[in-house]
Amino acid sequence: MRKLNFLVLPFFVLALASSACAQEQGLDYAPWDRVLKKFVTAAGRVDYTALKANPDDLNKYVEQIAARSPASHPQDFPTRESQLAYWINAYNALVINAVIQNWPTKSVRNLGMLYSFFWARKFVAGGKEYTLNNIEDILRKKLAEPRIHFAIVCASNSCPRLQREAYTPENTERLLDEAARLYVNEPRNLKIDVAHNRVTLPNILGHYHEDFENYVRAHNVTITGQPQVDYIRLYANPANRALLDQLKNPKVDHFGYDWGINDVHGPAAAGKFVEKEEMP
Repeated sequence: MRKLNFLVLPFFVLALASSACAQEQGLDYAPWDRVLKKFVTAAGRVDYTALKANPDDLNKYVEQIAARSPASHPQDFPTRESQLAYWINAYNALVINAVIQNWPTKSVRNLGMLYSFFWARKFVAGGKEYTLNNIEDILRKKLAEPRIHFAIVCASNSCPRLQREAYTPENTERLLDEAARLYVNEPRNLKIDVAHNRVTLPNILGHYHEDFENYVRAHNVTITGQPQVDYIRLYANPANRALLDQLKNPKVDHFGYDWGINDVHGPAAAGKFVEKEEMP
């Protein structure tokens, strides 16, 4: 019996070692989750000053992003949910890291000429260089998920609120749904004028209109005759949905985009209709 235990023990130890190795190979979301819970408010605002003074968890997570990605280690990200979680977290963490590297700043537009922060600045993921626009295209085109527009945050007032929970393969569907419902129903993002058959929507809906229109057509959810309105109707609360259902081919306007930094000590977007500011 002792001899049998002696033989079995090495295999047991080897199994534990293999399990530990597998965990090490996967992405650890805990550092990023701690950053979000500690430095992001319930309103989605970021305390950049405090984060700049305490960057250890953010640095750890950015190092993980640089080391592996669904492109470099596909075996670690076998599902659509795991890939969505990786790229959403990567986008948000890389943006915040860039901000604190240049803190203080009044806007990410100050971190490069025009929109070069999104189109030209390079970030490393899985040993490969990406722009933020490259990452967004993976989410939009390869993974074809329109709700990412309510989850990725460009550190600006008119962006969606930064959620205080890291995306994981297990919670991605829930968090995307929560992000969409929160964003769509915020007064700063939705103004319904039934009397004039008119709706004012976020600039994001207009700028990326193809993503929302394609979803509406593919899922046959045309109700009002205006695809952008039909899409937000899916996530509208009962009161807003009741108003939207009274519209027929409504006129759509878009709120202007406020590029002011989403710092906890700065002013939030007021939701005013401004035409001069556009997205990249």
